[in-house]
Amino acid sequence: MFVLKEGMIAIDAMPAKGKLQVLDFLIAPDGFSSSAIFSNSKVSLRAITSTTLVAIEPPEYYHDLPASDYWSFLIEHCVRQLERVNMHQLMIGRLETEARVASFVLALAMRSVRGRSLQGAPQMTVALPMSRVDIANYLVINCDTLSRTMMRFCDSGLIERVGRHVIRITNFDALKQKSPISPLLADIFLKKDGEDDIRFEPSAGRSPLSRPVHDLRGRGLHEQDKHPSSLSIAEQRNASRGVL
Repeated sequence: MFVLKEGMIAIDAMPAKGKLQVLDFLIAPDGFSSSAIFSNSKVSLRAITSTTLVAIEPPEYYHDLPASDYWSFLIEHCVRQLERVNMHQLMIGRLETEARVASFVLALAMRSVRGRSLQGAPQMTVALPMSRVDIANYLVINCDTLSRTMMRFCDSGLIERVGRHVIRITNFDALKQKSPISPLLADIFLKKDGEDDIRFEPSAGRSPLSRPVHDLRGRGLHEQDKHPSSLSIAEQRNASRGVL
């Protein structure tokens, strides 16, 4: 099990016809199972930005940590991933282009402030470090269509461009009206996580896992020698709060 401490990772799939499909974008503090990802030769990870991963070892590896707390932590991350998968399927299967793009921007904004309310927030800056091709691929739309949709949002005063990979949501209410699933997104991504400060501490004589994770171009994503005990579960849950 790996938890993303900082950065962004894309989960990619390469179907039989050879066209890359982006399945998910991971941001801190999302987690993933290495056995689930790498058991399929057609699925891989790709670093979108400079990324730090923290390896979470089996429960016997940690000192004075109840196994029930460990498994609750893992189940929580699995549920999060299933929720993102369900929302993605709903977006690409039921929503028109404008609704897809609006839902994508809203979901990314909500995930970035996970556990905090956006009620009354006049503006919010959202980082989009992934390429236009990646976003269009994830939403299953044409790149030019994505660009035109974002331009309409800008012209309508919903968003504004701050930089090449940064936008600012200037009208939350109007943007939410573009997304028929905005209440579902809020229920999933703005719900508060548990506040238990559970800290993983390795047993004596055991060394932390530091295993490379390779992307499609052969670049490695490493744990960067970060000790698992240096980041508590509560810190991992809150890692993305207050970043924007």
